[in-house]
Amino acid sequence: MATDWETQCRQLADEKAWAEEEAAWRRETGCQVQYRFRWEHVQQVTLEAQHLAQLLHADREIATAAAWLHDICKVEPNHGVRGAEAAAEFLAHTSFDKEKIPAVSHAIRHHAGLFRRPGAAPLTPVDTAILWDADKLTKLGVPQIAMLLCGPHAQGRTLGERRDQIYTYVASWIDRTVDSMNTEPAREMAGIRYEQMKGFLELWKPAAHNAMANPG
Repeated sequence: MATDWETQCRQLADEKAWAEEEAAWRRETGCQVQYRFRWEHVQQVTLEAQHLAQLLHADREIATAAAWLHDICKVEPNHGVRGAEAAAEFLAHTSFDKEKIPAVSHAIRHHAGLFRRPGAAPLTPVDTAILWDADKLTKLGVPQIAMLLCGPHAQGRTLGERRDQIYTYVASWIDRTVDSMNTEPAREMAGIRYEQMKGFLELWKPAAHNAMANPG
């Protein structure tokens, strides 16, 4: 059962995600929220972070708090820095262990970005490495393709157009995301999920292109 601070973190993350989703759906489609893309992402990051914390014998509370709160300032410039500040202020008024707040803030401050420069040393401490890896793992795999198909950017497009949009997403930078993983468990999972994404898109390619070549 979630502790008081975790319930509060979850509620704040939900509220912030909803505000972002409402704005995005209205801007892109003029419709109300049809799919909660940010909330799905935050929940998955939390599960990934908790799993990595268990595998790496890291602090589960730090991993959990950082994951719930990592995108609470997503719509703001420098959302990692801004989110770190907001998370520290928020946690200070909950039952969360005050001595652990700097670790949560540090992890959130350094989670932003899709990949890191080639050859960069792994992020430290392990709590920061875990949040980066958990956040990026959610961008890999067949479930991520399903999430992209459901989001506001995909609405109004044919299946062929959606496939090409996702292929561009994968081909442009996902391999660099895989190479940016900090921890061994995340590197292994990232490699598997990357291959699954490429395989899925290859299986989809003939049907998508045939449909585009033979409309109606």
